[in-house]
Amino acid sequence: MNDTTRALVSSLLVIVSACSTERGEPDAAPASDAATCGASTYPAGATTEGSLVHDGATRTFRVHVPPAGDGASRLPLVLVLHGGGGSGRQIEIGSRMNAIADREGFVAVYPDGTGHIRTWNGGGCCGSAVTDDVDDVGFFAALLDHLEASLCVETSRVYATGMSNGGIMSHRLACELADRIAAIAPVAGTDMTRACTPARPVAVLQVHGTEDGHVPWDGGMGCGPAGVPFTSVPETIARWQARSGCGASLARFFEEGDGHCARSADCTGADVALCTIEGAGHSWPGGGRSADVVECPADGEQSTTFRASEAIWRFFADHPMR
Repeated sequence: MNDTTRALVSSLLVIVSACSTERGEPDAAPASDAATCGASTYPAGATTEGSLVHDGATRTFRVHVPPAGDGASRLPLVLVLHGGGGSGRQIEIGSRMNAIADREGFVAVYPDGTGHIRTWNGGGCCGSAVTDDVDDVGFFAALLDHLEASLCVETSRVYATGMSNGGIMSHRLACELADRIAAIAPVAGTDMTRACTPARPVAVLQVHGTEDGHVPWDGGMGCGPAGVPFTSVPETIARWQARSGCGASLARFFEEGDGHCARSADCTGADVALCTIEGAGHSWPGGGRSADVVECPADGEQSTTFRASEAIWRFFADHPMR
């Protein structure tokens, strides 16, 4: 190719490039670009009621999207599960998670259980959800499908927490939806699964009061209406330590008010941690008082000095799916 030909080819390339630019032909969008997300069904800066049909039943939930949820970037998602007899609306208020979601930029979702007294099928507890063998694991899989198609969700940062029966259900989700749940943080609810073989290690933060009368620290029958013997907190932690290849010892890493948190040693899988709330009963530490919890003399007081939701979010933020 002589100099004249080279100059002609160069000129043609410049013209072609300029024409492409004028036509506005886009470059390939990066994977994190909002264009890769599904159409937004839930508005930013608001809580919206939603529903879907699963297993022949209409299931309801509330979706709180922070102001940052404008579709410009993918956001973490936290499932917050109510206790037996509660509701999504009740735990939304009681956990005080929305304010943290707005500040930190994650989506908070508050589903409803089934039955006249709403419960979850956590395996060994609770209520009609267990006796009717409700497919709650299937419902949560369908709910995540719906949310990931309706919002800009960072799928490696999907988490579950819950109170009492909701906490029990979060244990089951970690066992059976480990491919979609990065970490769990059960509050006042122990591991009641009958079998647990997670597809991958799931990080666990158990939050529990030492004077919980409904789900006793040392296990056994509680003073509430569940009517089943509960797994103890030490046994729950030991199970997750075994699943994640952790040593038996716990090293304290955080203290606030009447609570302190300790982490398992030498885990080959995911972290396992326990927040012990001294003297606390069956309630969400630092949250709103729940009118749905059945009062019983054996139950301790609600902690007002340990902010469980803050501790839970810090744990979640440190534990994306790997």
